[in-house]
Amino acid sequence: MTIVSLDHLTLFELTPPELVEVAAKAGFTHVGVRLNPAAPPGERRHPMLGDSPMRRETLARMRDNDVAVFDFGVLRLKRGVDVAAFEPVLESAAVLGAREAVVNGDEPDAQVLAELLQRLCELGRRYGIRMNLEPAPWTGIPTIGAAVAVIAASGHADARLMVDTIHVDRSGATLADLAAVPPGLIDYLQVCDARGPRPADFETMIYQARNERAFPGDGNLDLVGMLAALPQGVPLSLEAPVKSLADRLSVLERAMRGRAAVAALIADVAAHRQAMPAGRPA
Repeated sequence: MTIVSLDHLTLFELTPPELVEVAAKAGFTHVGVRLNPAAPPGERRHPMLGDSPMRRETLARMRDNDVAVFDFGVLRLKRGVDVAAFEPVLESAAVLGAREAVVNGDEPDAQVLAELLQRLCELGRRYGIRMNLEPAPWTGIPTIGAAVAVIAASGHADARLMVDTIHVDRSGATLADLAAVPPGLIDYLQVCDARGPRPADFETMIYQARNERAFPGDGNLDLVGMLAALPQGVPLSLEAPVKSLADRLSVLERAMRGRAAVAALIADVAAHRQAMPAGRPA
């Protein structure tokens, strides 16, 4: 059975313990927690580092609801960053049981970024955590190919590629680009849909990515094609903030709607694979 995780950004207004509770009620077995804001100061920072009351409450709710933490974010790399300063985040992630980290690359120099990624992977190895480098068009690693090249240059066995379906589309990547990624580089992917034409400017892309994605099936991305181009059974993380729904649907209703949408997508991908002629790539 495919692991399906509920990413914190999908229900952006919740605290980590609240996220665990809602995820369990909606049928998720895993969650992704935001231990380090991706877009400070606007993004909320939860007191989850060290032996805090909120971290203890999160662990208790995980036990009570049989929900595990799958991944966490976000670690941002750029020239001059102190990689060692991420250690408290990694320590908390390890206590929560996370084994995957989302890494953004804000450094345009590929060699500098590769060296930073190598050092981050070494730090992560102490905690059993792998680093998933996420390409996005407005960052220092705008494409899948650029991210794969940085991972290769890092030379570290714990460096992975993060595939996020909205970024795949916004970067203009093709299904062939996805299929060409070495399978061992993909531990899981972040899935969502998107509506309308691809934006031409980064400002709109960033706004949509952080605020107005869509649940699978509610947009026009070729999600079936994307998932079929990747290894079968790869875990999925639903990262689909839809703030326009927040005034009309409760967090539980949104979580349940998202879980049903992912289940339908998984079924569609399975049907697509079965329909393909034997021996032909999906």
